[in-house]
Amino acid sequence: MLQEETMVLSRFRMSDISKATERFSERFLIGFHEYGKVYKAELDDFENKSSLPFKEKNDGKWQKRRTSVAIKCFSSSVDVKQRFFSEIVMRTSYKHPNIVSLLGFCDEGDELILVYEHASNNSLHNYVKNVDKMGNLTWRQRLHMCLGIAHGLNRLHTKMGSQQRTIHGDIRSANILLGKNLEPKIAYFGISKFHLAYQEESSRQVYWDPEFEKSSLIKKESDIYSFGVTLFEIFCGTLANDPYYTIADPKGLVPYAWSHFNNKSIQKLIDPKLFKKAIDDDILTSNIRGPNLDSVDTFLKIAYQCVKETQAKRPSMETLIKQLEIALDFQVSQYFGSIPFSLLFRF
Repeated sequence: MLQEETMVLSRFRMSDISKATERFSERFLIGFHEYGKVYKAELDDFENKSSLPFKEKNDGKWQKRRTSVAIKCFSSSVDVKQRFFSEIVMRTSYKHPNIVSLLGFCDEGDELILVYEHASNNSLHNYVKNVDKMGNLTWRQRLHMCLGIAHGLNRLHTKMGSQQRTIHGDIRSANILLGKNLEPKIAYFGISKFHLAYQEESSRQVYWDPEFEKSSLIKKESDIYSFGVTLFEIFCGTLANDPYYTIADPKGLVPYAWSHFNNKSIQKLIDPKLFKKAIDDDILTSNIRGPNLDSVDTFLKIAYQCVKETQAKRPSMETLIKQLEIALDFQVSQYFGSIPFSLLFRF
């Protein structure tokens, strides 16, 4: 059973936030939300030893350090203040290793700001588009990453006590941050989905649930579709909105993946870098080998279910997690051989 911890928040000074963003310069802007803008910056952070729910910052009692943060600014109005404090209450109960944490807030005068962690290895989007970085990830590491995202998303979708479940509404590699050890952290839920008319709109279409495009209703199955797109990005080692895919179809990677499924040519889909640098990190063996066939088979079956056209045919998060765990089990339990490309179309 999931157990929640209550976060201890810092109260940040407006002067520190303004300095860190150079008075909210556009060059620090990373996104929008329903009530304002989101900036990335670095702030002084402190290790808090107190059990109090809120603690004044810069009082000389904490150990000083620098940390990368996302600064979520709210416009000032009665309705917005209610939303601001509601988000604090909601996010202080979301303590999960695969969900970005709320670090603190600023409520000086009319200023309403929330400060979230911003993981050290930037976003999964930036990682995938970097050929060298993505090429260094083994299949086992990629499966661990997929499972982490799934667990975080399942936490958002799970109702606990009086807390309602949360639909992210904008799952994509740009909204998944990577920590020090490449642990994935889901970020920015609720930040971008109200601003689809902004510049990034066309690049987001590749992640949109086809049923959402018809009804404009966000459901948990919409998140599962978007997560399925992300699974294929990790599998292929390319972004879903890469021009190589979108020049043929605006939906990008998914139609491309379906065409190879129907043609039984999955060998053309898998990231070839998995075979160039496929060194198992199991300390019991040092064989150089690629992904296990059963592991890839299991992974692809559930990934394709996620991107089914209709929501009713998509898997539950529980089923999705179970199948990813099975795929990982196949990979870590194998001791010999890699996938012959000729066998990569058996389902």
